[in-house]
Amino acid sequence: MSFGSARDRVITVEVETGGALRDLRIEESALRLGPQELSKRILGLIERATAQASRRLELDDAESLGLGTSPELAEAAEETTPETWRVQ
Repeated sequence: MSFGSARDRVITVEVETGGALRDLRIEESALRLGPQELSKRILGLIERATAQASRRLELDDAESLGLGTSPELAEAAEETTPETWRVQ
């Protein structure tokens, strides 16, 4: 399973793939931001961490298939896919 994390100066989040929150750390100074700003920052960091986890999952899947991250290898694998298997 892939994880993602993001932080700013006073908030750190860690999520699982799909955005499930694993960890949230808020420094005391973040409480001075006010409820709207604090929630806005937390949600933004969760969004960034989720995107990171998704990218990692895609890379992990590609590597497990032996494709690595090389576009040439991915294209070569695509060329071996029979036409009857392709989505039209």
